[in-house]
Amino acid sequence: MKKYILFLGVLLHTACQSPAVFEQYEELSGESWNRNHIIEFKAQIPDSGLYNVILSIRHTTDFETANLWSFISTRTPDGRTVKDTVNLLIAEPDGRWLGKGGSIKTVEQPLKRNPVVLPGGEVSFSIEQGMRIEEMQGVKNVGIRIEQITEE
Repeated sequence: MKKYILFLGVLLHTACQSPAVFEQYEELSGESWNRNHIIEFKAQIPDSGLYNVILSIRHTTDFETANLWSFISTRTPDGRTVKDTVNLLIAEPDGRWLGKGGSIKTVEQPLKRNPVVLPGGEVSFSIEQGMRIEEMQGVKNVGIRIEQITEE
């Protein structure tokens, strides 16, 4: 019985680990995202291959709109730049929040072009908010997660 419980514990621990090769958030001062504030991340990609890139937003219940348009630029070590437009749905039309969490909600949205081929080395990501509102109130953190796709 003890071996069974130990095996189950190891299995659950392994199953709950994130396949992310990179995950980072930037906290926004005043829980506000200015249209001119570009958030940058530099990810060390271990190997060339297929990856999923996911944009994450943590917001408070003071967030003002039902969605958040964002622009993401990906710059590879060889200087190539690819741009994406992401529409994060934040709330249902009736006002119910779509994110996970209590007073701080987390919403994740994969890029439309996933999976993407990323080369090994330093890859830069620039994220800017694309709303017509100068200051998006209620945005606590903006982050990015990169997951390697492995063949099974």
